[in-house]
Amino acid sequence: MKKSILIIFGIVCGFTLVLFAIFNFALYPKKYKNYVNNYAQEFNLEPALVYAVIKIESNFKVDAKSYAGALGLMQLIPSTAKWIATELNEVFDPSMLLEPQTNVKYGCFYLRYLFDKFNNIDVVICAYNAGETAVKSWIDESGNLLPEKISYSETKNYFYKVKGYYNIYLSQNKGM
Repeated sequence: MKKSILIIFGIVCGFTLVLFAIFNFALYPKKYKNYVNNYAQEFNLEPALVYAVIKIESNFKVDAKSYAGALGLMQLIPSTAKWIATELNEVFDPSMLLEPQTNVKYGCFYLRYLFDKFNNIDVVICAYNAGETAVKSWIDESGNLLPEKISYSETKNYFYKVKGYYNIYLSQNKGM
């Protein structure tokens, strides 16, 4: 009797873990894994951050377009992407932002640029959304973000969502 209960308990636990894994990976996909991993490595970024930005920016929709004119998976503004292309010595056309490989490459380049400038993941997340100029008034003399100073409600929401997704994607990498 006890052995039967333990077997049933084991089956139920195993089934629950499988359902959790399916649910977790369905809600938090890792599409374009080759591009994300390749460019995250090239630009020395945590892939979990790149996935979190893609999740909140476009929910993995390749042809996403914002009201502000941002395009693609990582929602890059064409003028920013043109600057990135120049930095990478590449020819640029805005339609390239709808190509997953180019969009992820340019998005990763821009995240690395922001890290090199601010060296703080919280500031980088906010700067990716609000721009470099805006975040300068939200950081203290040590370069740390002061969330209570974020004056754009959209950026404050963006920051907390990206951080949440980032932690979820990190936990996926740890096998949870």
